[in-house]
Amino acid sequence: MKKIAICLVLMLSLLAGCSGQEPDLPQNSGGSEEPEASRLENIDFQGDELYAAAYLGYQQIDDLEYYVQLYLDSDELPTHYVSGGDFYLLIPRHQGTALRLYINDVETDERTLVFEDPSCEPLIIQCNASDIFTDITAELTYDGETAVFSPFISLRDGTLELGERGLDITRDDAPAA
Repeated sequence: MKKIAICLVLMLSLLAGCSGQEPDLPQNSGGSEEPEASRLENIDFQGDELYAAAYLGYQQIDDLEYYVQLYLDSDELPTHYVSGGDFYLLIPRHQGTALRLYINDVETDERTLVFEDPSCEPLIIQCNASDIFTDITAELTYDGETAVFSPFISLRDGTLELGERGLDITRDDAPAA
């Protein structure tokens, strides 16, 4: 009889600990859940562009949060400082895009490779201390196609000049250079 009483007390104490809620179990990792979509998919590529870029400001980064909210999955971006000029956001269109950054020599017109990444992610570049000379050339290659450009702000109308294979995603109300 004592054994039955002890068993009843144990069962009642176990039941008293139940709240009626499901226990916290690990989520199904069997691959049936959809991966969270990347904000990079929000970029409205229209044709054969290999990258998107935005002007972020002169000597300081203005409003990076705007681009993080719309297009980026993180605000932790590598920044490449070439010279104390303009900041540009550079976003490759495809995963696996190779990037090469070259410094342009104003006197010799030669390019020197300063950074290379076989599968680049979004990044920030600070360059162009002079309005009349672009001191950086970016080369993006994906699936045998290459885009070579030097980002700069046009002295004619203040727009971002990127080259034929780039998409300007600079917000319309961004401060001019």
